[in-house]
Amino acid sequence: MKSKIIMLIVLLISCLNAVAQRLSTSDNIDETTVPVLELDAFLSPPSQTARAAGVSNVTLLNMQNVKELVYNTQPSIYFFGGVVKVFGDKPRNLFTDANSISSLNNSVTLKNNIEIVTVNLDNPNQLNTPINLSQLSEFKNLKYIYFITSFDVSNNAIANLIQGDSEKYMVFYKVQKGDNN
Repeated sequence: MKSKIIMLIVLLISCLNAVAQRLSTSDNIDETTVPVLELDAFLSPPSQTARAAGVSNVTLLNMQNVKELVYNTQPSIYFFGGVVKVFGDKPRNLFTDANSISSLNNSVTLKNNIEIVTVNLDNPNQLNTPINLSQLSEFKNLKYIYFITSFDVSNNAIANLIQGDSEKYMVFYKVQKGDNN
């Protein structure tokens, strides 16, 4: 019982610290900044204490859905360099790169079932070209935007990359350096 109380206090202090940091930097952050989460941090299993403290069932369902979309084979669309390749019926995943996003609406026709767009960022210079989420507005089931980088990046760098209405999407990123075979 004592350890549960201590864990709740630690969780509460952590939350208050995050809120305080957000408030202290609010002068430097655009109000439309989207919250960006590192993928592994989001997918890490919540402790019993976190569940007791109010991790919602919606969050748990999102965790399960994101894990399935990212790690399990799904019907998918690959759109790179102006070339569309579709694998499977009713694709749920769309893989692309930062340079191709502006062409998605005109090039990809199977939009109805896409739940996640995975965007590869190959070099830090791509962080200087904003991505306007209105370019994804025709993807009616889109819930998640996932950035994969081959270089170190922060939550703020990804958040600053994004423009437009981001309230309807959850945004994640992951740094994947080197050979992943």
